[in-house]
Amino acid sequence: MPENPPVTPHAPRDLGVLKISSRQITLLNALGEFGNLRRAATAMHTTQPAASLLLQQLEERLGVRLFERLPRGMQPTLYGEVMIRYAQGALHEFEHAQAQIAELARGSMGLVRVGSVMGPVPRLLTKAVLAYKRDHPKVRICIEVGTSDTLLPALLRGDLDVVLGRLPDQSDSHDLDIELFDSGEQMRVIARAGHPLAGTAPLQLADLITQTWILHPMGSPMRRRVESALQAGAMVQSLDIVETASILATTAMLEASDMIAVVPNDVAEHYARYGMVTVLPVELSISMVNIGLLTLRSRPKSVALNTLLEYFREQ
Repeated sequence: MPENPPVTPHAPRDLGVLKISSRQITLLNALGEFGNLRRAATAMHTTQPAASLLLQQLEERLGVRLFERLPRGMQPTLYGEVMIRYAQGALHEFEHAQAQIAELARGSMGLVRVGSVMGPVPRLLTKAVLAYKRDHPKVRICIEVGTSDTLLPALLRGDLDVVLGRLPDQSDSHDLDIELFDSGEQMRVIARAGHPLAGTAPLQLADLITQTWILHPMGSPMRRRVESALQAGAMVQSLDIVETASILATTAMLEASDMIAVVPNDVAEHYARYGMVTVLPVELSISMVNIGLLTLRSRPKSVALNTLLEYFREQ
């Protein structure tokens, strides 16, 4: 019998609680990033033989091969892909813990990282955060505004604590706690104040076919819904489109041109109230998925996060 029998990819052992060292977690993350043992060892500030031993010990404990050794690198097996994913999650959690400790050391009472789609920002997000900060001034709130298809992966990675948004159409929601609000968003077509079509009523979608449209990027739930509505009028292939999720870029281009854009009703009303845009009198038949609070079921919620969620619910 050989001194070190090879591991088999077909017989993973029932280990109970897996014991894995922080060095092995770091190695898995580095191998996932570089696909090369020498470069992974360098990134860890260790030697290649030491890194190889760490990997061998982990594979022997698991009873499966985590990586295929190739002439120019290492390719993760299906087992390796699972371990890399969980190693990345563990490192994110430790980074989050480190950030929380740093905030507490500076006198803060906690840190909550919020992701939100554009629609709830003018009313729901603003009202909830202002009320929360009034009552909890020492809790730090970090807000990232984006599209659901980019915010949800950030939540799953551990970069956000809660997302105020909607579940993308093809998303795996098994690890998410989802609290949907009662009604979906209405969408509006906006343009600059004084736009040539602003005084025309009523408008049909076909009247806008020659305009340049500002839409969310491909893949976002809003873009798919807008294109579905326009597809009914056989307009999609004929449109001149600029893509951006930035409301600053959108309003700046609207102000300087005759472009038009599609935004949630609350956003349209917010900018129209200050005379920055006008809402065009056209019906856009879009059924958006309801906005909701998305959190990770597998991650314990801090007191600060739980309290902020209550403020969102009250709004």
